[in-house]
Amino acid sequence: MQRRADEIERQIVRFTNIDSESFTHSFRGISNSFAPGASQAMRLPEADHLAIHLARKIISRNKRKLPDDKVVNLWTDAEIEDMKKKIISPLGEEEGTRLTPDQAHTKDLEALNKKFPKPSEPTVSNTPVLVTKKDVIADLEKRGVKVDVSLSREELLAQLMDLEAKGIE
Repeated sequence: MQRRADEIERQIVRFTNIDSESFTHSFRGISNSFAPGASQAMRLPEADHLAIHLARKIISRNKRKLPDDKVVNLWTDAEIEDMKKKIISPLGEEEGTRLTPDQAHTKDLEALNKKFPKPSEPTVSNTPVLVTKKDVIADLEKRGVKVDVSLSREELLAQLMDLEAKGIE
C-alpha cells in the first residue's frame, strides 16, 4: 500500500485552471490560487485533489444555469473524471529517491549538527599534575588547619582528603 502511494507521489503532472474564473483551494493545509488559464507542475496527489474541486465548481455552476429545477446531483463521478482529464496532463515521473523514515531522521540529524555544531570538548591531559608538599601545606593552612610540617606529603594529602570529604573548604 505504501509502495503504491510512493509511486503516485512520484508522478509529476501539470495542473491547469481551465475555468474562466480564478480558483483557490487548499491541499494539506496549504492554499493554492490559480488565475484563469494558469498552470503549474505538481505531484499527482495534490493535482488530483485540486482538479476534483475545480471540476465540481465548473460542473455545478454550469448545471445551475440550466432551466431544469429537477437537477438533484450537481455532478456525477463520470463527469468529474472527464473534466479532470482536461485539467491534469502528465509530465513525467521522479525516480524512487524517497527516503525511509530512518534515512530522513539521519539526514535531519546531520543537517542539525552542521547548523549547530557541538562545542569543542575540553582536552584532557594525560600528564599527571605534580602537587608538592608545599602546595598541600598551603591548601591546609588556607582551610584553617594547624599543619605539622614533619609529616610526609602523602600523610598531609590524606589529611587534606579527609577535610574535603567532611566538606571543609
